[in-house]
Formats: sequence, structure tokens, C-alpha cells
Amino acid sequence: MTAPLLLTGFEPFGEHAVNPTALVMEALAGEPGVVTAILPVEYDRCGEGLAALVEEQRPAAVLCFALSPRTDFVQIVRIAWNRDENPQPDNAGVVREDQPIVPDGPTAYGSTLPVPQMMRGLAMAGVPVTFSDFAGGFVGNHLFYRARHWIETRWMPETGTDLPLGFIHMPPLPVQVEGMSNRSGLALDRQILAARTLVAMLRDALGAGGGMPA
Repeated sequence: MTAPLLLTGFEPFGEHAVNPTALVMEALAGEPGVVTAILPVEYDRCGEGLAALVEEQRPAAVLCFALSPRTDFVQIVRIAWNRDENPQPDNAGVVREDQPIVPDGPTAYGSTLPVPQMMRGLAMAGVPVTFSDFAGGFVGNHLFYRARHWIETRWMPETGTDLPLGFIHMPPLPVQVEGMSNRSGLALDRQILAARTLVAMLRDALGAGGGMPA
């Protein structure tokens, strides 16, 4: 049986009563070869939740999606930083400002997905796309870093293989930025198109060579 692709989004948080990434996960749920999950917006639970999903599903690759209220583009994040630095409380009421995610851990981890190819594929599909070297200091970056740290220190020593994993910020929906100057958001159907485009690209890459392209 071919290993699935694992896709995760986040539940609503703070003032965001709707999280588009949760809606994208609901739209892709049940599609062949894809496992989707919605993670809690909680520092203390998101990493453990993802690790449990990986142990259960044994996926071929992982795509983690999170909402970034500040962008109108699909934003592929290249670097996860070992720092929580956000005054906003998570959904458990926890605030983490200027704290390491893993004490004595590496300063940063990089995405292990082919960012240039992903950007090119999304652009060809008509999706507005950019990249970033900063995933923010909130739970999304925390998940990205914790996941890569877990892969490097637990998964790889136990399995002898890497697990390709990347992090993507999605914009708010147009209704969520109504009245804001120079904002457009991104319609849900185009966010779903972005996720499906990335899934198809990863399937092709993994199927063609058994691994991710450089």
C-alpha cells in the first residue's frame, strides 16, 4: 500500500472565527492517497498531535498549513526558527514571548520540500504565491520547528529515512479582510486549488524518483 501524504491545518483562533486551513482540510478529506487533520492552536499540543499522526499514518511527506492574517498570497516558508515570540495567547491561554522552542536545539531548521518547484507549480496554476524565511513567532512556527526537530532526533534515527516536511501560510478569505485598505484575501476555491496542486506535485516527485528533488 502506497504511503499517503499527510496534510494538516489549524482550528480557529483568537479573533479569527474561521480558519481557512481547516476548511481546506475538510475539502480534501477522503481524497485518495491523502490524510488530513486539523490541529489545535496550542503550543503544548500541536507538536505531539503531529508526531502521533506521523506514527499512525507513516506518510511519504507532510504539508502543514497555517493562517497568516497579513498576507494575500500562498506563502511557502523556508525556515523554522527556534523561538516563540508572540504576545497573542494560544487557544489554551498560553503566551510565549522570547522563549526557545527546544532549549539547546539548533537555531533553525529548513523546509525539506522543493520550494522553487512548488512556487513554480502554484504560479502556473494561477495561484498567487511567494516565499518567506519567517513563519512568525506563533503556533505555526512552533509546529514547523517541533516537527522538524522530532524528525531529525526521533524519526530518522528510528527509521533510517528522512520525512519530507514543509510549511505553508495561507491568506484569510476575502470576507475576513473586507474594509481593509489594499487587501484582497484569497477565495477558498483557490486555496483548495493550491493544496491540490501541491499534492499532485509531491505525488509526481515521490513517484518518479522515490524521493524529493533537490
